[in-house]
Amino acid sequence: MKLIAIGDNVADTYIQQKIYFPGGNCVNVAVDAKRAGATTAAYLGIFGNDDRATHINESLKQEQVELVNCRKAYAPTAQPRVVINDGEREFQAGPKNSVQHLLALQLTPDDFAEIKKFDVVHTGIYASLENYLSDLHDVTKVAFDFSDCRKEHYLKQVLPNINYAFFSGADLSDQEAEAFAKSCLTLGPEVIVITRGSNSAFLLNAESGYYQPAQSITVTDTMGAGDSFIAGFLVSYLDEPDLCKAAVAASKSAAATCKISGGFGHQKSF
Repeated sequence: MKLIAIGDNVADTYIQQKIYFPGGNCVNVAVDAKRAGATTAAYLGIFGNDDRATHINESLKQEQVELVNCRKAYAPTAQPRVVINDGEREFQAGPKNSVQHLLALQLTPDDFAEIKKFDVVHTGIYASLENYLSDLHDVTKVAFDFSDCRKEHYLKQVLPNINYAFFSGADLSDQEAEAFAKSCLTLGPEVIVITRGSNSAFLLNAESGYYQPAQSITVTDTMGAGDSFIAGFLVSYLDEPDLCKAAVAASKSAAATCKISGGFGHQKSF
């Protein structure tokens, strides 16, 4: 199974500890896919020109993630901030002058020639690639992370060009998750996945629905757990389209990430 992730790279910055980790949905999915057994995992995106970008780049290479047609811009890497208050993790916005804020990736014919070599392309709401989804869908399978976005007009725009749709829905009851997944499935995807934090994830395809409980573990850090769930699911499901087996693989992948700090480790001080 060969996966390419296209979109964001960031430096998840833990302010109080004065450390940061390579991250971003697409970077995390690429790394986690490789760790989950993908034959090839690749990343295409725009790097900044600072030390954080260098660290992300080097970390990807150490994780055996191929860098495909990546760009470099004269701007800092996005630095979403993490603050711990009374044991609870809070996210704060970082500086607004980053690559992620200033630039959107423009895909070229050379990019598409590379992308079509892969079994699936993963991207998401923070990658700003909505205008390319139809073209991507023409050349390979498409996985998309909607995060917690459930806006009806956005779903109608994006879902028809998606094979595997992933949502964060910690606020959804079982009944709400099932109803939402069924409505999304009618718009075109093969599979809808709704992760719900420590509650059971709900997965739905045309044949069946399935609840996957979270693994029982001691949690170190939940950063990137949802991305690991996505990667574990895709690697398993594209090798063998069994919803239950893929759900278990996804849950185990997320649990492994929760046992380490950061999205996939590689801590750096600042």
